[in-house]
Order: sequence, then structure tokens, then C-alpha cells
Amino acid sequence: MKHFLDFIRKESTDFRAPIIVAIVLAGLINGVGVTVATAAVGSLKPGKVDFSSLLLFCGCIVGYWITKELVLNRTTTILEDIIERLRLRILGKLRDTDLLPFEGLDKGRIYATLSSDAVSISMSAGMVINASSALVMLGFTLVLIAFISMKALLIISGLIAVVIVYYMRHSRRVGEELGRATTRENEFFDNLNGFLAGFKELKLNRDKRTDYFKEEIETVVHATNTHRVAAGKALNHSLLIAHTYVFFTLAGLIFILPIISPSETSIVSILVPIVLFSAGPLADVIMAVPALAKAEANIVNIYELENAIDRRIAEHAGAHEPTDFVSPPAQFEHLRAEALSFQYPAKGRHPFRIQPADFELKAGQIVFIVGGNGSGKSTLLKMLTGLYRPSGGRLLLNGEEIHDGNVTMLRELFSPIFTDFHLFKRILGKNKVDEKRIAELLTRMELADKTGIENGRVTNLDLSTGQRKRLSLIMSTLDDRPIHLFDEWAADQDPLFRKFFYEVLLRQMVAEGKTILAVTHDDHYFHVADKVYMMEYGRLMDYVPPSTKRKRPPSTTI
Repeated sequence: MKHFLDFIRKESTDFRAPIIVAIVLAGLINGVGVTVATAAVGSLKPGKVDFSSLLLFCGCIVGYWITKELVLNRTTTILEDIIERLRLRILGKLRDTDLLPFEGLDKGRIYATLSSDAVSISMSAGMVINASSALVMLGFTLVLIAFISMKALLIISGLIAVVIVYYMRHSRRVGEELGRATTRENEFFDNLNGFLAGFKELKLNRDKRTDYFKEEIETVVHATNTHRVAAGKALNHSLLIAHTYVFFTLAGLIFILPIISPSETSIVSILVPIVLFSAGPLADVIMAVPALAKAEANIVNIYELENAIDRRIAEHAGAHEPTDFVSPPAQFEHLRAEALSFQYPAKGRHPFRIQPADFELKAGQIVFIVGGNGSGKSTLLKMLTGLYRPSGGRLLLNGEEIHDGNVTMLRELFSPIFTDFHLFKRILGKNKVDEKRIAELLTRMELADKTGIENGRVTNLDLSTGQRKRLSLIMSTLDDRPIHLFDEWAADQDPLFRKFFYEVLLRQMVAEGKTILAVTHDDHYFHVADKVYMMEYGRLMDYVPPSTKRKRPPSTTI
């Protein structure tokens, strides 16, 4: 209960006294309605209607409807507003987090927390608010019973105490099992992401596919189901006890009260309807307990995710988007790296690192970076674009050193297409688009009959990887940034279009005033570049064609 109350107090500025008053009023009016109905039953006369009781009872119905609707509608609005603020706050932190700490976050956990956990809080909290009104009504009912018979109150209170103790023991188990199920669900989302991302690899290997599906999907889904079933059975047991409580109470009033207090036998007929009336509100309270446990578990998950993001940012001091946006220079002249180095956070004995490197990119140049897989090319690109903060050395843009306060001026120069690029459904960051320019680009990229862009939105994304890269290049061109960055862009193109890319497109871009930085393995087109660098085991060096390398003398050993 503590987590839930703290959550409401912290996240809502609208949950004020009027709503609390309305909750109490709804419960009290419900209790008054029971009192009026009970009194009316005791004063019934054949052929006559007690209009004062009828009007009072109708007034209770109207009052209950108004206050209950106010509470439900207002709390629904408040809870959905809280969820909206939470999602936007967490996503805002993710948006403003630098790439390196972002890459260390559990994506499955993010999906689960911002989707199922957030929705579950809204649904569960509504049940808890509804139960609060029912609890007031039950309290009023107990006061009413106390006025009628203290001995009856003692019998009912004793039974309630037994039920509460027994129920709380089982509800704790419900909360624990739901918490375990939530943990497994987070794991499921993570594994599902792996299944979808690695579908091609799994499809080509039966043993791997079977192993992954069995151990990472079926096992986790089954474990989640096991915990949910256990929680459901514990809840069902508790509900049966609570519902049986009504029968025990009726038995106590009908069979025990006349024995311990014969003089109060006549009031049993008055007490029985009151107990029956309280069954509904009692069920609301009972159902709210596991809902509260689930809501608290979801609240903990959300705050733990937010804290994990904050910790990742703190671990990478300064790895947070600068508060002040610094615009890029009006004219890009050159980008120079001096003894630039980088080392990933130590997770093993020998974390990968980029050795101190010198690099230069001048306006209007075409510069290639080559190297084997895992040599550090992508890491270098992330440093040169300002996505990773260098561990050492410095970057100079037009002679000005780049630091945390002005890194945005570097980032805003690039239109990148990384190997793991994402193709957005619409053109972002532009209110107006040049339809004629788009048509020209679609024709140039041989996509005019495959897809289109209407009102800034892509009409068809069902394209091959190579075609999606061409569409990304159109988007990149429309950004109109001074530097185009390509990370093995041509790898998925057919030979003819690859030749067109290197020998025509790149030169056209340069003619239009753009600068090209590209990672490539296509040594047939190295002649297109003004400069070629090579990455090898984290070291950047000038590329030396194999034909000009000094040949090693033959070995004389056997």
C-alpha cells in the first residue's frame, strides 16, 4: 500500500480533497441507502407506501450515482494522465541519453515497463480507488450494526478478523507470484526481440532454431504461466474464503446470536439483509487486494527502470544531451581528430579500445574507411559523429575543439546511414517537402515504381534491404546536411547500382557541395576516394594497396 500511496502523491497534483470527499460520500450514501432500505422493510404495511422512505431511498440512488461517477471519471483521467507523464518522462530521459549508456539498457525491459506495466497500473489503481468507497460503506455498515446490537458486532468483527488474517497471508503470496511473473515477462520481451531480430539466422539452422525456441521462448512463457496460475489459484482460494465469510456471518447471526442473547432474536431479520447488502462492497475490497499488489509491483518496475536509466547516465559522467543546443557552423570546412582514442567500459579483462588516431576530413572530400569486421570502424564513426565521447585526444571542427557543451554542432552536420539503420515511416524535422525533388530522387534511386512519399509519409515499406537503403538515402539527401555518412551502404546493392553509387552518386553529391565519409569493403572503387584509411585491431592508419606493400622475404627455416 505504501508504494501505491507514495506513487499517487508523487505523480499526481490533481488528487486533492474534493476527490477524497467524493470517495467518502459515495461510501456513506451507499451505507445510508442500506439503512433506509432496512428501516423500510421493518415498517412495511400491506397496501401502503412510505413515500418519505421512498424519496430518501431514491435520493440515495441519485447521490450515489453522481458521486461514484465523479470519482470514477476523475480518477480515470488522473491515472491516465499519470501514465502519460511517466511514459513521456522516461522516454524523454532516453531521448536525451547518449548512445553509449543507451546501448547498455535492457530493451525488453523498456518495452514491458512502458507497455504492460503502465497499463496494468491504470487498471489496478482504478479497482483500488473503487474499493476505497466500498470500504467506507462497510465501515458505515459496522457502525449501523453496532447501534442495533453490540453482540452481533462482536460476532461479525471476530469473523472479519479471522478472514483478514487468513486473506493477507494468501494475498502476500499472490503479490510474490505476480512479481515473479512480471520478471519473467520482461525476460520474454527481451527474448522475443532476439527471436524477431535473429529470425533469418534461426531459419537457416534447425538446431539453433529449436534450441532458442525451446529454451528462450517456451521455457520463459511456461514459467510466466506457472507463476500466473499460482497467483490465480492463491487468489481464488482467498476469494472463496471471503465469499464464504458471508455464510459464516449469517450462520453466526441466525444460529449463535439467539443462543448468547435470546432477547435479540427478533433483530436477526434486520441484520441479515444488512449483511447481504455488504457482500458486494466486500467483494470489491477483496478484489482490490491482489490488484493493489500487482499495481505496487508495476510501480516498482517503472521506478527501477527510471533509476536504471539514471544510473547509466551517472556511470558515463557527462553522457547526457547538452542542455543548450549549439547550431552547426554555417560552412563546414574540416573535421580533424588528434590522438583520438576510445575504450569501452571494462566488462572483461581486456575491453576493446581504439588506439590514439589522427584523422582529417575536408569539405568536398570523399573519404573511405576500410577494415575487417570487429576492427573498430563503427566505433570510430560514433566518435567522429559525436555519438561516443572519446576517452582521449580531441576533435576539432573548423579549428574549434568539440566538448560536451558544443557536441551538438558536430552531430548536426551528419546525415548517417548505419549498417543497423532504421527507416522511419515519414520525413522527420520538416514541415514542407519538395515533391518535385522527391520524385527526382525516387527515379534516380530506381524506386519510383516500388514506393512513394506522399505528404511526407512513405507509401510502402515492404522493400528489400537494398531498396530500403536507397529509400534511406533519399531521406538522408532531403536532410540537406553537409556530410553524408555511409556504413557499408553498398553491401546490399546489385553490381550495377553499386557501380552507379560509387562512380555517379557520390560524385554528384560532392558536386552539390556535400562531403562523403564511408565505410566500405569495395576495393574496386577505392579510386573514387580522395583519401582511404584502414582500421586494423583498433588502429587507424593510411591504407596501403596490397601491390605497393613491401613483400616479406622468404623464410629460410624449415
